[in-house]
Amino acid sequence: MKTWTKAAMAATMMCGLAMAGDDARPVPGSGLIDSPGNYVLQGDRRSVSTSRAAIEITASDVTLDLNGTMISGPGGKLGVGVRIMGASGVQVKNGLISNLAFGVIVMNSRNVVLKDLQIRGEGLPIVTLPPETAIMIVQSRNVVVEDNAIYNTGLGIFVRGGMSGGNRIANNTLTAGMNGALGICYNPADNDPMGPRGDLIYGNLVSGFGTGIQASSMSMANVFKANTIFYRGGKAIELMNDTNMEMDNTSAMLP
Repeated sequence: MKTWTKAAMAATMMCGLAMAGDDARPVPGSGLIDSPGNYVLQGDRRSVSTSRAAIEITASDVTLDLNGTMISGPGGKLGVGVRIMGASGVQVKNGLISNLAFGVIVMNSRNVVLKDLQIRGEGLPIVTLPPETAIMIVQSRNVVVEDNAIYNTGLGIFVRGGMSGGNRIANNTLTAGMNGALGICYNPADNDPMGPRGDLIYGNLVSGFGTGIQASSMSMANVFKANTIFYRGGKAIELMNDTNMEMDNTSAMLP
């Protein structure tokens, strides 16, 4: 008969708790995640047939693994892939999102990570604003957008509002189709004339957009560093406020 020490029993209990915590729940059929926990998207595809979000996260302390599943929209600049609203401590990773008005929206949230996502648009002509947008961050702080691949959207990553700050946009690949207007854009939000401040944007490859990176006059004290930009007809980087910093970026105009 095996004899257990108190230390061994405690370690075993801790291990069991850690293993139990790794269990992931399936995303509800409604798409609404309103309780903390680990979630996994199951199946080969989840379709969005209306202007709603395929998955909406309103709870804090949520990890969502899209599990390589495709979230596909109806096209025509309708629908949202994943929307995070008023939450903190959220991670979304490992999925494909296509043919929607917005791939991911982060709004009024804190401490969010978006990683290893592939987001693509239809490359629609820009008739009304906003264009097809891969990722939009509104009035949110400490958001990390890293190692994502964005293709054929009119706008790649859109950061808005004076309450946005302390975000990190790093090591993403953004490639436009024929109608790409802006790769990374910093602007005010609705009902807020101020723009984001205190973000670090580095190591991104931005290719084929009219303007690679743009920050409005009310977006302040952001650092754009070591990005590589291939642009068409506009500017590689347009920073409209002198408090923003441009460092060690590389750019070239495409033929």
